[in-house]
Amino acid sequence: MIKQDLFQNLDGGLIPTSPLQMKIRKIRFETALLFYKKWHYLGDTIFLATINYGAYFSNILRGVISYGSPNATEINGYFNRHTQNGWFEIKRLAMDDKAPKYSESRFIGVSIKLLKKIFMVIGIIALADDSIGHKGIIYKASGFKYLGLTKQKKDFWVGDKIQQRGKTKGILGIWKDRSQKNLYIKKFI
Repeated sequence: MIKQDLFQNLDGGLIPTSPLQMKIRKIRFETALLFYKKWHYLGDTIFLATINYGAYFSNILRGVISYGSPNATEINGYFNRHTQNGWFEIKRLAMDDKAPKYSESRFIGVSIKLLKKIFMVIGIIALADDSIGHKGIIYKASGFKYLGLTKQKKDFWVGDKIQQRGKTKGILGIWKDRSQKNLYIKKFI
C-alpha cells in the first residue's frame, strides 16, 4: 500500500493546496513592510504595529498580518481612551495570489490565537476600505461583528500626497474627505 498525503506540498497540480498547510510564525516589521509593498493597496506606507505574523506555504511567505493599538480612541459600547488597553487592531493584512482559497480567514483565526498567547486580548477591531472594493467579507467569515461605517474624516493634501502628521498652518494644501471604512469587531472578554 502506498501512503499519499491528502494535499500536495507544492503549489499547482491536480490536488489543490489547502489553507491547513499554512505555517504561521512571528516575523520582523521590515519583512512585513516588504511584503505589503508588493501586495497591499497602501504599499509601503509606514504604520505602527506591535506584532507581525507571516503565513508560509512550503517555506514561502504568502501572507502577512500586523496587529497594533487601535487608531480609534473610542468605540461606543466597547472602549474609550481609558479602557483601550487589551484592544488590538488589524493594521494590515495581505496575501499573495498563490495562497489557497480561504487562507485569509484561517490566517486571521490562527494569528489571533498566537496573539492571545502573548497578550491579554479583550477584543480586535478591523477596518475594510469600501472605496477600493474591500467589504470585510473575510472579517465576517472570521466571526467579526459588523458595526457600520466609521465617522467621516478629512486628510490634508499637499500636491498629490497626504501630509501624514504635523502642522498644516501656513502650508499650501487642501482638506479632502477620507473614505469611510467598514468597521468590524470581535470581542473575547
